[in-house]
Amino acid sequence: MSSKKPAGPTPASNRRAQLRAAAEAEAKRARTRKIIVTALSVVVVAALVIGGLIWAQSRNTQGAGGSLPPNTTSAGNGIIVNPGKADGKPVVELFFDYQCPACGNLERQAGKYILDAAEQGDYQLIYRPMTFLDTNLRNDSSVRAANAAACYAEVGDYSAYHQAVFDNQPAQEGAGYTDDLLRNQLPTKLGTSGDKLTQFQQCYDTGRFKGFAQQTNTAAARDGVTGTPTIRVNGKDLDLKSVSAPDQFPAAVAKAAAGQ
Repeated sequence: MSSKKPAGPTPASNRRAQLRAAAEAEAKRARTRKIIVTALSVVVVAALVIGGLIWAQSRNTQGAGGSLPPNTTSAGNGIIVNPGKADGKPVVELFFDYQCPACGNLERQAGKYILDAAEQGDYQLIYRPMTFLDTNLRNDSSVRAANAAACYAEVGDYSAYHQAVFDNQPAQEGAGYTDDLLRNQLPTKLGTSGDKLTQFQQCYDTGRFKGFAQQTNTAAARDGVTGTPTIRVNGKDLDLKSVSAPDQFPAAVAKAAAGQ
């Protein structure tokens, strides 16, 4: 009578069991790696989204709550030249770029009349600087000049500095303004000295209002201004061809404000 061997693992079955165990272990490690990679991806994406939001928020904060010069409009899109002198009167907005030759011609020919009528309270005058010519001319003179004018609003007559910039506009478009002209010569010509000159130069050196200048440029573009100079009376473009002579500017504004 033959005897049976008791049932039990054979070398072959042991090998299969080892292979199966190894495969299960590898599959488990793969699942773990997948979970970790997925988790890290989510973290990275979340970090990028959060970073983007923080970056966007910082840009918005700089634009909306950065340094603003005196007499900035409530919308932050320009500077009121004659604050408190023409409340309730027509609003005249002058859009310009300090490198714009036509803007320079307008200021040199009609600037005095535009400003005099504003000082007399005929209308509220708002200067809305733009800086788009920096891109076209591949320099940064527009934003430096706008920053300088805004800095001067803290220590002196903003409109006087504004006109002084245009009076010294380079004959060749694109030549740009030197730092020496904007920082030293113009304030000196206007009689600024001592602590006020130091304050102005510190403001200029730090570019304190460059963000404001970029902000007003963006606001003007958003408001549909496509060229300079542009003058708006109560929100409507004034046809500069209707101004027969520089001293007729106030009359043209009055006519436009009356809807004629």
